[in-house]
Amino acid sequence: MMKVAVAGTGTMGQLHLEALSKIHNVTISGIVGRNDETLTRLANIYHAKKFRTIEELVDSVDVDLIDICLPTHLHYEYVAKAAKAGKHIICEKPLGLRLEEIERMKNICDENNVKLFAGHVLRFFPEYQDAREKILEEFVGKVGVVRLTRRGSYPQGKDRWYENEEKSGGVILDLGIHDFDWLQWTFGEVERVMALRNTHTSENGEKIDCALVSLRFKNGVIGLVDVAWAINEFEMSFEVSGKDGMLAYNSRTSNPINVAMNIKASSQTGVTVPDQILLKSPLQLQLEHFIHCLQENEEPLVTVEDAFKSVEIALAAIKSAQTGLPVTIS
Repeated sequence: MMKVAVAGTGTMGQLHLEALSKIHNVTISGIVGRNDETLTRLANIYHAKKFRTIEELVDSVDVDLIDICLPTHLHYEYVAKAAKAGKHIICEKPLGLRLEEIERMKNICDENNVKLFAGHVLRFFPEYQDAREKILEEFVGKVGVVRLTRRGSYPQGKDRWYENEEKSGGVILDLGIHDFDWLQWTFGEVERVMALRNTHTSENGEKIDCALVSLRFKNGVIGLVDVAWAINEFEMSFEVSGKDGMLAYNSRTSNPINVAMNIKASSQTGVTVPDQILLKSPLQLQLEHFIHCLQENEEPLVTVEDAFKSVEIALAAIKSAQTGLPVTIS
């Protein structure tokens, strides 16, 4: 039986708890959070002990694995604490705000002989898995251009931490990281990045953050990533243009049921995420995979090095947007 604790009770923490509760031979031993009301409610639902700090958790209950679903600026601190306590770790994307942080995370985990798994869930979406397989099989011939979009509403994190780019990294790092990871997993090393970005507040007071990022891969493929925190409904899509044809997917046209709510009527909070009508969600598949890798001592589909490269691409795009110049990744 794998004993797991979750740090974080926001949108992602609650999604991770729900997914973990459906995995065979997993026990949710503890939950760490700041909001007493939410913490108590979740502890009752999942029959877990509740804690205010990770120190209280590791001193009070026996856990094998800590799943970190906290704001990005807290990832390094909590990964370090979990590693020094001898606990294996799953950490939500992006792994860190700076490359040096990720290097230190890896070193601390290696020194304490614990595994660190990076949560890049897009690799577990069947549509994106199937597209990658077809690309590698040259189903549409040699690929020239790939366009990906990812859009949703501006996330409403506690203390409005998403609005502080020293804590979130903004839309390019926090949202674009999904597509950067899938692209470099599929097409290999990125050579050069160019980005444009627009952030402003609308007339009704809603914040908008959007960016267009162009990636040139070492194999000649051009990737275009269009990301935005600007619309009420979540959508993601891709178009892969090859010599012999095109692969295309759009989440809005793929769901058998579509619901559109007025943003005030829906009382939307937290982070918008894709709707899924599947026996197992991509998140559950990802968590099952990480737990299997831990139990069988196998290499995960997503490595710390992969997470490092994705953040490297995102930081290059942020720099390009700031300077108006292309950025070469060495």
